Amino acid sequence: MQDVRKIDMAVQQLQDALEAYFKQRYHSALVLAAASEQLFAGYMNLHKMEPAYSSIRRAVVKIANDLKSRSGAAFEPTTEKDIGGLLNRAYNHSHHAGKTDLEVRMNPKFEAQEAIDRAISNFDSLLLTYDLPEVAGAQRFIEESLAESRFDADVEELLGPVVCSLEA
Repeated sequence: MQDVRKIDMAVQQLQDALEAYFKQRYHSALVLAAASEQLFAGYMNLHKMEPAYSSIRRAVVKIANDLKSRSGAAFEPTTEKDIGGLLNRAYNHSHHAGKTDLEVRMNPKFEAQEAIDRAISNFDSLLLTYDLPEVAGAQRFIEESLAESRFDADVEELLGPVVCSLEA
């Protein structure tokens, strides 16, 4: 037996997630990247750094509640738990199975991209504190993500059913 640092496990999971992503194995990429992201987050918390997931969750809660308050109508505030559930929904449903929960409605590529992006963000934040190896594929992922205009298509895919039901 040997002791293995979890940060080294996280680096390997991120590398494997990127490899899976580039092979269009998005489900594997999602689970590996999310696991990596969470391990990196543990190290960030040790050093009083805010992990990407927490930062995004906090920002979305603020935006959601600001938009609701501008409507002038009474509303129930959106909580960090609400948004956390949405951010992790695809990942959580991808590594748990029940007797009736046998399918997941998601955009696998988008979910993998989001998890990888957060894992890379956490990894980058830890570079100042830990001597970490270069992650093969990270730069390629960032460059391709920036070059790919996915926002419009993703919004249309996610909100299309909602808009259609409102128009009906």
